[in-house]
Amino acid sequence: MSKNVFIKRTFFLCIILAKYTVLVAQTGFIANGKSFQHKGWYPKQYTCDSLGISPALQWSGAPTATQSYVITMHHIAKDGEKHVYMVLYDIPSQINNIPDAVTGIGKWGVNTVNRQNNYTPPCSKGPGPKAYIITVYALSEKPTIIVPNKRLTMDLLLDAIKPITLDSSVIEVIYSRPQ
Repeated sequence: MSKNVFIKRTFFLCIILAKYTVLVAQTGFIANGKSFQHKGWYPKQYTCDSLGISPALQWSGAPTATQSYVITMHHIAKDGEKHVYMVLYDIPSQINNIPDAVTGIGKWGVNTVNRQNNYTPPCSKGPGPKAYIITVYALSEKPTIIVPNKRLTMDLLLDAIKPITLDSSVIEVIYSRPQ
């Protein structure tokens, strides 16, 4: 094979792969905040420095077999401890978004800040930006969970949904408290 034919075939293959990559990216399960994006800044209104309400989220491209959704939000502190701010589960499959300060959709698990079954806003200590991870999970069925003391933790929920998770989408956001 001549060098020119090899170059042309390689170029053609690269074009096909590029088109395929774009197609996959456009048809995947994607979640976003309604007022923020993945790798973007987390709005102050969702933190303890303002209203402290849960964030509005939206998602699309879920697998067709999806029967339920779960949403979690956490942060790993410098000492390696996991701080959990949101555990929302049993979200019906026909829902593809939640509003700010969500109520009446799904069930709340416990956060690790005040140990209540609700959203608690990030209130990070120390200077500098901190990363927070919001994950939306698409499930093949509603999770069957025995909740000890009505306190479903993120870890218990994630263990329960492992075998029924079809896909997930992660939104990483950054927040830096005002000085």
